[in-house]
Amino acid sequence: MKLFGSLILAMVLAGCAGEKVRERPPRAQQVIDLGTQGQSAYAKGDLPRAGRLFEQALADAMRIEDSEGVAVMSINLARVRRESGESAGALKILEAVSPWHRGNLNARSAQEMDLLAAVLLADLDRRDDALARLQALRDRCQAACETAIGIDSLQARLLLEEGDAGNAVQLASAAIERFRSHGNQLELANLFRVQGEAHLALGDFQAALKSLESALGIDKSLSQPAKIAQDLEALARAALAAGDRAAHAGYLARLEEVRQARAGKTSR
Repeated sequence: MKLFGSLILAMVLAGCAGEKVRERPPRAQQVIDLGTQGQSAYAKGDLPRAGRLFEQALADAMRIEDSEGVAVMSINLARVRRESGESAGALKILEAVSPWHRGNLNARSAQEMDLLAAVLLADLDRRDDALARLQALRDRCQAACETAIGIDSLQARLLLEEGDAGNAVQLASAAIERFRSHGNQLELANLFRVQGEAHLALGDFQAALKSLESALGIDKSLSQPAKIAQDLEALARAALAAGDRAAHAGYLARLEEVRQARAGKTSR
């Protein structure tokens, strides 16, 4: 039940609305251009090419001491590594960012880096470290900070994995209501998925199906094949638990189509 954050590129590197833009090296545009190419490759499902482009962009950003570029490309490269099943390697990428670069980041980049590190620690079953990192981030994050939805999403996931489905569904439900109109849509889908999985664990199969269909709807609108596959797999389990064998078979058939499409794209 992995969480997948969005790639962040030109918006952060150019400066977010209302945020003072730090002066950046004149050659920083090449970092943005490589990152944009990497984002395009990622959107097409070509993770190896995306990884190579982000790696090159990261090397260029380090060469010209572009701290924002270093942070953003480290985050994007780490997310590609994680989606490729390499969470340990992804964490090493983030840990390699020097204190000097970290000290020159805007708030959003710093928050994104810390949140992703917490997610990776959770992937690696370093739960105490993940919770400590998450709590530190929550302490620094004001109610309106952009990563607040991701903090709630990860905490709900950790509660569910600890077997506390009741509190997981409460936290996820509260966060959905709080962020439904303005939150990051990828994280909103994560919240619906955790909510659905928690409902399933509690035996409320119809509520689980409703939440998971909401997650699927968002992921389809954002063209996220990996997450669509996760949603369909969870929906198949929920339908089977509800005793709806026809729906179960339908979800599995759709899941197989998505898997075959992804495999075909990867092989080209």
